[in-house]
Amino acid sequence: MPFLNRRQFLKCSAIASLALLPCNLLSGRRAGASPVAPEDNYYLGHRKELTGAFQDVVRGASQLLEPDLGPERTGKIARDALANFDMLLPELPNVGGQKNLITSIVPIAAWYVALYGPMRENGKTAEDVGRIIYELNRLQFQSMSEPQSRAMSERLFSPKYVDKMREWASWTQKKEYPANWVARFVPGAGTDFDYGVDYTECALVKYFNARRVPELAPYVCLNDFPASRAYQSGLQRAGTIAMGDRLCDFRYKKGRAVIQDWSTEINRIRQAAK
Repeated sequence: MPFLNRRQFLKCSAIASLALLPCNLLSGRRAGASPVAPEDNYYLGHRKELTGAFQDVVRGASQLLEPDLGPERTGKIARDALANFDMLLPELPNVGGQKNLITSIVPIAAWYVALYGPMRENGKTAEDVGRIIYELNRLQFQSMSEPQSRAMSERLFSPKYVDKMREWASWTQKKEYPANWVARFVPGAGTDFDYGVDYTECALVKYFNARRVPELAPYVCLNDFPASRAYQSGLQRAGTIAMGDRLCDFRYKKGRAVIQDWSTEINRIRQAAK
């Protein structure tokens, strides 16, 4: 499968992959703050921006698929994927709406589901879907300037942000929403890591299982690495629930090189899929 270089990508797509970062945390909104939209209608209340983000994804994906499939088949995949996303959006699981600091991540799972059906009809696999979205995200994160990257790093390791992560993890343990994540904040000693989060339940894995496409789940997790590289947050992770591990063990250390990526993780995913 051909991949775009950075210049080609920036010409054809402005994929909203920064949604991979908990945007409510960065904006300073606290759990329990007045919602923009009712929590039971969060996705419909944000339909315009969520649909726009996926349209960017589809444009980028089409650029990658067309050399192999041709314009006619690629165009049908794009139309079907957009129609799928439109149907999936109102059915996305309620994880607390605006009360949840990472609700904005849930629609990303629908990107994969929406693309998977029409791509599979054209001989593509879950890995193909995963690689396309990973590549689009990687290129988008690479487009961040060094000042932006440094500023994001400072925010992610600020006491205010860390406190919000601790508060959010504690809130998830109440299990008010069965479809939600359940997480535990892990304080660091500043040596091996600055702080971490252990996820014992994953909202995205639950969603993929409910849609009967669990094979997609591991590919979403891979996007955490280019994001961390761009944000200079030094992510290390030994396991994920998506891969059958007991938990997802996120460990962050400011400025540490991120050595995990598609190439380091894909063989394990392939072995698990056999």
